[in-house]
Amino acid sequence: VELAEKIKALAPRSMARVFYQTSGSEANDTQVKFAWYYQNALGRPKKKKIISRMKGYHGVTIVAASMTGLPYNHRDWDLPVPGILHARAPHHWKEAVPGEDEAAFTRRLAEEFDALVLAEGPETIAAFIAEPVMGAGGVLMPPKAYFDKVNAILAKYDTRFIADEVICGFRRTSN
Repeated sequence: VELAEKIKALAPRSMARVFYQTSGSEANDTQVKFAWYYQNALGRPKKKKIISRMKGYHGVTIVAASMTGLPYNHRDWDLPVPGILHARAPHHWKEAVPGEDEAAFTRRLAEEFDALVLAEGPETIAAFIAEPVMGAGGVLMPPKAYFDKVNAILAKYDTRFIADEVICGFRRTSN
């Protein structure tokens, strides 16, 4: 109880509860269950899909590994499971087209993200999970405006954001 109170005091926004898990994989599976429960509680039983990012790492349980955007975590395991989608990684150095500065790259990623949501149907997307700083391919920082643009899209479609905080703790995202 004392540790939970300390964690709540350190969190960037007010938290009502701390829910302990034994691993990051289990924590991410639980985040998905909470997202599904939340949508069910609001009477939106079809809003269940989860968007993750390519090159992101979220764990090795079935749902967490499905959200992981690393092909070797999917190959030979029949993953990802249905309902898990992947967006482009915000890695400007490797993913930008020639001559594309970070601002243009960020706009393009936001447009692709919005198009993914629209193609799947906003009424089917429960949440987006992302590491604020990606760690599977190095310590990869997204462009400065990336999360602002993605959060605006999530707000437009009433979609939850799950921050898989591993590298930096509570100090990177605004949502």
